[in-house]
Amino acid sequence: MDHISDLPDELLHGILSRLRSFPAAVRTSRLSRRWCRVWASVPDITLVSDLIHQGTSFLDMVDAALAAYSADPPVTLRNVKISMPYHNDQAGRVSAWLLFASQRVAGKLDLRVDLAYHKQLPDEIDLPPFKRAMGIALALGAHFHLRLSPVGVFAALVDLNITLATMDARELEVLVSSQCPRLRNLTLMHVTLVNGSDLSISSATLRRLKFHALETRHLDVSAPNLEEVKVRYVADVHVAAPNLAELVLAKIRQFVFADAVGHLRRLEVTQCSAMAPLMRQLDMVDELRLQAPIVRILHP
Repeated sequence: MDHISDLPDELLHGILSRLRSFPAAVRTSRLSRRWCRVWASVPDITLVSDLIHQGTSFLDMVDAALAAYSADPPVTLRNVKISMPYHNDQAGRVSAWLLFASQRVAGKLDLRVDLAYHKQLPDEIDLPPFKRAMGIALALGAHFHLRLSPVGVFAALVDLNITLATMDARELEVLVSSQCPRLRNLTLMHVTLVNGSDLSISSATLRRLKFHALETRHLDVSAPNLEEVKVRYVADVHVAAPNLAELVLAKIRQFVFADAVGHLRRLEVTQCSAMAPLMRQLDMVDELRLQAPIVRILHP
C-alpha cells in the first residue's frame, strides 16, 4: 500500500529536495498520478550539468524545467542553482533564465558558468531587478558582459556576489548606490570594469565589502555601517566608514580614511606602499598581519 503518496505536498517537496538531482525528481512523475506534477512545485531547483545524461542538451533541459515552473499557478522558488559549462549560443538563454528568476525567486539564485576562452567581444546578458530575492551569486566569466538596468529596485537583496564578469562602472555605481536599499554584503571578484577606471559607491546598509575589479584606478566608498573591507589591486582607495572594524588590503598604493576610525579589530596588509600613511591614521589595532615580498640582498 502506498502511504507516501498520501502525504501533503510540503512533505513530498522535502523528499524531492533531498534527492539533490532535478532529473531524478522529474522521474518520480512515473510513480503514480499523484506524483505527476509534484516535482514542478518543489521550491528548490538544482540544475547541474554533470547530472545530465549524455545526449541531453543542458540548455534545453534548463529551458524545459523553467517552462514547467512557469505554468499556472505560479510557484515561488526558495533557491535556484544552475551550474553549467560554457556554450557559444547561451547568452540569450541566460538572460531569459535571469528574467525568470527575477520574477519567481524569493530566496537565493546561484548561477555559475565554467570558464572558457576570453572572447574579444563579450556576449551581453541582462540582469533585471529582483523584487524578492535575498541573495544573488553570479560566476559568469569575462566572456559575459553583465548589463544592469537603471530602472527598478532589488528590494529584498541582502547578499550580492559577482565573480568573473565584465561590467559597466557607471551601471555598477547605480546598482549599489540606488537600487539595493537592503544590501549588506557585496562581493565583486575578478570583475572587469569598462567605461571608467574610477568607481564611487554609497550605501547606508552595507556591512561587508570584498572588491577586486580589474582596470580600477580609484575606489571611493561611503557606507556609515560598513564593518569589513577587503580590497585588492586598486591604486587609490578612499573609505568613509566610521564603524569599520576589519580591513584587508593587497597591493594598494594609497588608502585614506575619510572619517576618523582610530581603532581596528583587524588589519591585514600585503605588499602595500600605503602601509606607513595608513598606520598614521590609526590609534590602535588589535590584530595586525603584514606580508611583504622577500628582498634578497646580494653582496659583491
